[in-house]
Amino acid sequence: MKKLTNRLALITLIPVLALALMTCLNSCKRDHLTLTTTSVVNIYTYLGENNQYSMFKQIVDKAGYASFLDTYGTYTLFAPNNDGVTAYLKAAGKSSIDNIDAATAKNLVSIALINDTIATQYFTDGKMRSPSTNGQYLIAGAKNTNGVTTTVINKQANLVIGNTRVGNGIIHTIDFVLTPATLTLAQTIEQNSKYSIFTAALKATGFYDTINVAASANTNANRKYLTVIAQTDSTFKAAGFADFNALKARYSTKGDPRNHADSLWLFVAYRVWPELSYLSDIASTDTHNTLAPLEITTSDLVGQTVLLNNDTFNGVLEPGQVLYRPASDISATNGVLHNVLTNYAIKVRLPSPVYFDVANQPEIVRTPGLYRQPGKSSVPFLQGSLANVTIVPGSTTATTKDYAVMYSTTTAVPSASQWYYNQDYLTIGTRFRTGNNGLNVQAITFKTPVIVKGRYKIWVDYVRQGTGQVVPVTFDGQGMPNTFNPNDGLNEAETERQAEARGFKSYTDSPLTPSTNTSAGYNGFVGRLLGVVDIPTTDRHSITFTATAASGASATLVLDVIEFRPVDMDQLHPRLGRAGVLVP
Repeated sequence: MKKLTNRLALITLIPVLALALMTCLNSCKRDHLTLTTTSVVNIYTYLGENNQYSMFKQIVDKAGYASFLDTYGTYTLFAPNNDGVTAYLKAAGKSSIDNIDAATAKNLVSIALINDTIATQYFTDGKMRSPSTNGQYLIAGAKNTNGVTTTVINKQANLVIGNTRVGNGIIHTIDFVLTPATLTLAQTIEQNSKYSIFTAALKATGFYDTINVAASANTNANRKYLTVIAQTDSTFKAAGFADFNALKARYSTKGDPRNHADSLWLFVAYRVWPELSYLSDIASTDTHNTLAPLEITTSDLVGQTVLLNNDTFNGVLEPGQVLYRPASDISATNGVLHNVLTNYAIKVRLPSPVYFDVANQPEIVRTPGLYRQPGKSSVPFLQGSLANVTIVPGSTTATTKDYAVMYSTTTAVPSASQWYYNQDYLTIGTRFRTGNNGLNVQAITFKTPVIVKGRYKIWVDYVRQGTGQVVPVTFDGQGMPNTFNPNDGLNEAETERQAEARGFKSYTDSPLTPSTNTSAGYNGFVGRLLGVVDIPTTDRHSITFTATAASGASATLVLDVIEFRPVDMDQLHPRLGRAGVLVP
């Protein structure tokens, strides 16, 4: 009886305690508890509460996505309004949503749904940052009609209302139903009559079969998604190819287009990339592998135009090929299709010298009033501000503004002792050294210009410093046989060929000789042979310099040029003039 009385007292006390707790919580605003993640409804409920989406909600129901879209998550949904669904039904030849089966409904919802919250401010001129739930990427673009700019989604629908926030993500209202790609790249190309010559080339070389496998069915992980650069019949005809037979007669050097040594096979292979690259990806990436062995395609963004193989060799620009935006970024079940406006082929190139001026960085060039402007000196470029330069700092937690500073220097009137190439160079701080110090630069990597495949000698040209260190160098991750010490100069008693024999040279056009000035010219601007490399692909490469000086040392690294000279050319001449010209 006593136990029962105590239990009843406890039961009576619980509501009192609960009421007291609630009163306390309500009176203490700073300690307010929110027992739900948000007071805003989730996607599915929002669609049901807004009549303009009633038809799309029926599609969601048929797809079986109702409960999925009403649970916690971070989603982006491109939801067509009723006018958009009506327009889709008319275009698809369907009288009502009842004519849409469950599988089709699932495809329509999954292509419109992204498992990420992407507001319109993150739309770029190209693919979304995350794929839709069916695995395909959506793309965004801008269309200008009579002075009015409209955002177009997937080249299928216009954005009507953006950024409607709901409890589990964002809804963007569009005026048409998005539909996923259902054809492979091969089928997409073949069904377009403008690509009849290209289709014939694909079939003759066997590449039609290569690009005719949906990503979901492809067991080759490296071939699931591909990028194809196609040419229309008019582009071929402008280049002198009236039909496929003319193309075959020109390029089929072995008489068998399926032979991998046949130039027609290579011609087509060069247009198939083992990657998924929309225009935005192509514009932001320098080089792309192709299915032609050891051959790459370079890309460049000039203004709003995406160009392929827009390269400079030996100081001469070779204009690239334009990718035609309206006919590019065409999604397929296994990749993306682009259209190029001019015919192009693999260029047969012989190894040629590259004189890489390390101060010639795009960000430095674009800085107003700086690049090679007299009187500009010691202008800092902080770590991370040069896209083609990567620095390994002494500390990842450093926040000082002087951390890993680089300098571009130009002299108004060069003195007799200033003979650096193009009158500029890069100073990698004053702390090119080891140690866990945020000001230290422990390693620096440069991305080179395009170098034609072949066998080269690599020289590093530097301004001699009184305090030096042994600096090991790697090229594409492989260690070079020779190190260099910024304190090393030339022996005034030796000839230039004797210096070359031990891996040194004077790289500038300085008129000074060892007997007239040992601190500049011949002796102060030094080229050091790092070794010989076999470069297998015509591409941009990487070269890394690693510090070895102790943390407390004062260690400045001043780099001028990195030379890549074919092994069979003269390694001393031409020299590099401070006016930016080659001196015989």
